[in-house]
Amino acid sequence: MYSGFQWNYFSSLSDGPIRERATSFLLSVDWQALLNYAANVRNGMECTLLSHIGLGHNHMVRIIRFMDDVQWIARLRLPSLKDGETFSDIAKSMECEASTIALVRQRTRIPVPEVYAFESDSNCSVKTPFMLMECFNGNVGMDLGMEVPPEHQQNFFKDLAEIHVELSTIQLPMIGTIQRINEDGTIQQGPLPGLGGPFFTATEFFKAWCAKVKFGLSNKRLSEACGPYAAELVPSIESFPTKLAMMASRLSKFDKGLFPLIHGDFGHNNVVVNDDYQIIGVIDWEKAFAAPWEIAGDFPLTLSTIPPAMDAPWNYDEMGKPLDPILAKKFANQKDYIANIKDAEDARSITELPRLLNLLQDSCKQRLMTAIMRLYPSGKVGFYSNLVLEIS
Repeated sequence: MYSGFQWNYFSSLSDGPIRERATSFLLSVDWQALLNYAANVRNGMECTLLSHIGLGHNHMVRIIRFMDDVQWIARLRLPSLKDGETFSDIAKSMECEASTIALVRQRTRIPVPEVYAFESDSNCSVKTPFMLMECFNGNVGMDLGMEVPPEHQQNFFKDLAEIHVELSTIQLPMIGTIQRINEDGTIQQGPLPGLGGPFFTATEFFKAWCAKVKFGLSNKRLSEACGPYAAELVPSIESFPTKLAMMASRLSKFDKGLFPLIHGDFGHNNVVVNDDYQIIGVIDWEKAFAAPWEIAGDFPLTLSTIPPAMDAPWNYDEMGKPLDPILAKKFANQKDYIANIKDAEDARSITELPRLLNLLQDSCKQRLMTAIMRLYPSGKVGFYSNLVLEIS
């Protein structure tokens, strides 16, 4: 069942930097050039641009409708928010994403959009890099309030787990991005933005992360965010990479390949659902890479939590249970998700290690991976040193 696109995020934005950035971009794009480009890809068939405007962190999305009622998605790259990211970096990212999507379509039944054409040159006629893709008739979490209604959670998380397991069956010899699929079917892997590689071992990857990662807040903003607890929190945050580097060789039980492919931003935000919350598509693969198994063994963003060891202790009772009922429900959903992962792996007769089931059940390691891949780079304040102590 599908009642229509609910792309309300852009229109609901109040005045401020996010709306200004999007509005300025909307005016800068040559939309007629985009339509001309799309028409040429379909052998001259006329097309129009629908009024819907989708907006994400890095992209604006529009719908192109052809005269035969076929609809395509045009996903256009917004100006970068990352310091030092070049046009060349963006072009490489798009090429890797297109190759990743092609690989997932080849090797799995995960519903990913077909890429019809893309232009990675920022100086193209449209005036920004863009990708023309298959259009799924559904909505993503950003347009649905980032909530999964309780009556749909059981089936939604079951479907999410099945996708998680199926994606992990794509395994590659090194940790790195998917640069291209060669004519003979082999995969050419490339470096990870900001980290380097590709890496032959998980140890190499974690050492590179510890050497190059930057906390997601400036020193000034960090001090302000810590408030009266700065004397405890700042050293815990600043020393985290150094302490982690000392145990890099012990962070993974599966140091050498093969390594599983991960989406890199897997959750409700990048899953297209119909009105009944049935998953009909997984989108935005620009952060995908073959990763250490422990990183693959983390919860989707939809179920991600702040590890209790690094959280404020007053958020939990004397038994370590969360006081917030919303957080308590999320922990319960995590347990159900692990059961879903077990069912999905059993259905595929995945019985030998590594298994996502065992990785997710190792709560100390799983929470550490959440901190490494999501919380530290994004600037989440917390007692990071406690996570190192948990696994020492």
